Amino acid sequence: MNDSVAPIKVLSVTGAGRSGTTVLASILDGVEGFASAGEVRRLWERGVAEGRPCGCGRPPVDCPVWSGVVARTLETDDAASSGEALQRIISAQHELSRARNRLRLLRSAAGGEAEWAALERVRMALGVACVAFAESTHARVVVDTSKRAEDAAVFAALPDVEHYVLHIVRDPRAVAHSWRRAKAFSAAGSTRTMGTRRLPSTVRRWVENCLGTETLLRYLPRDRSLRVRYEDFSREPRVVVDQILALLGESGEAPFEDDHTVRLGPNHIVAGNPSRFTTGSVTIRADEEWRGRMPRREQLLVEVVTKPLMLRYGYGGSHERRSRPQ
Repeated sequence: MNDSVAPIKVLSVTGAGRSGTTVLASILDGVEGFASAGEVRRLWERGVAEGRPCGCGRPPVDCPVWSGVVARTLETDDAASSGEALQRIISAQHELSRARNRLRLLRSAAGGEAEWAALERVRMALGVACVAFAESTHARVVVDTSKRAEDAAVFAALPDVEHYVLHIVRDPRAVAHSWRRAKAFSAAGSTRTMGTRRLPSTVRRWVENCLGTETLLRYLPRDRSLRVRYEDFSREPRVVVDQILALLGESGEAPFEDDHTVRLGPNHIVAGNPSRFTTGSVTIRADEEWRGRMPRREQLLVEVVTKPLMLRYGYGGSHERRSRPQ
């Protein structure tokens, strides 16, 4: 990248699924100079190989934005064909996702690991795709909602990128309850259902996500990250969005119609919650169904397993913290 050109800014959103990350990405997508890419880690396997649609309703290879990004990225590989290049990227991602490689991958956020072939392949693909996506959408800031700290670590070590992390935390009891509800959505002329998860799996993933992000932040500058609670975002969405813009050193108007209503436009968010297909006026409000519908026994079980982290983030006890995000 030419030294006279400002580097692309990438905001990696980490947090458990069902924590409002997709709707937040949709809001940021409406700010001038921002483009929300969605769960970029899902682009290759779910998007390209399986043909799952992005926010515009078309699979990436047919999308006016992603088709060029995909072609440009696969062309940089020395494989004999685009199909072989695709499989190489997917295989490398699978290697990085193995549990035994998590800590090594998080540490790579500070650079290094040049002899790890799988990481180098994923970095190369991600770097090309990120630049191509930014150019195609005329964006200064690319928002990635892959949610895992390990994926943020790959972004963190990319050259010519200013990297930031937004950690979205939601009460684990609410997350566990939400994952028990299936979500159906229609796109590209077909109806799909977003699967559910059992309580133990959801709690394990919530803990792993929090610990992963806590570890990642040790390797990043302190002024490049922000932690926000889902509950605070739901209560004061405009305030939280302004804080995110301040973190990035950006100005702009988010598409708010009033303090709790936003107008969402079409987007090219790849993978993620079905809410990426939602456009028009949307009211931001907290989903608190778990308080009345989740059995108390299950609430207590989640609390026992996650208590230290719940207290760290202001959950639990008779007087839960209700301050604005820090």
